Amino acid sequence: MLLRRRARYVRGPFTLSRHLMSRTTCWGVAFAWSVLSLASVPHLAAQQGKVTRLPTPGGEVIFANPGEQEEMYDALNYAAARRAGDFVYLAGVEAGPAKGEGTDVAAFKGQLRRAFTAIGNSLTASGATFADVVQLQSFHNCRTPNFSGDFDAQLVAMIEVRTEFERKGVYPTWTALCIDRHYSANTVVEIQMVAYAPLNPAKH
Repeated sequence: MLLRRRARYVRGPFTLSRHLMSRTTCWGVAFAWSVLSLASVPHLAAQQGKVTRLPTPGGEVIFANPGEQEEMYDALNYAAARRAGDFVYLAGVEAGPAKGEGTDVAAFKGQLRRAFTAIGNSLTASGATFADVVQLQSFHNCRTPNFSGDFDAQLVAMIEVRTEFERKGVYPTWTALCIDRHYSANTVVEIQMVAYAPLNPAKH
């Protein structure tokens, strides 16, 4: 099951590898590492880190936000952003309340803005924009105490925050799923994107 195969962690004390390995051993599966949890940490998600790159067959791995190389790629063996030819693939970005934050709609919108800011950092560093995003998938926790509204309220908040980042009239496909858990306890929604951004637009 897809949702069981997703691995997640929360930044903070750097005990994530031990915690994650215990989960991995318990579940006994090969996880698809697919989340960027810095969206739940305000001081990290609000700023773009020094962009670094690793060449890969047909493209590169891009590190655009703090901690992506050390805490994700090196420790957990997954990339937050990877270009493959003309496509840019972004791992899921979690949005949820940091310690002391509210769970109402207004607070959730702020948490979504952090997530979309982190996504924007990765897109920019990859030579793409939100207008280049062709696929959006969002995985909403519908049984979480971290949001006081229902699934519909999450969707409305997503739409309203998206309009702050996307170009009007240029929208991706969107699949929104209601689930009953994420790996990280504070997650309300995880957002994953794919962008089409040709390296040589003149040829397309």
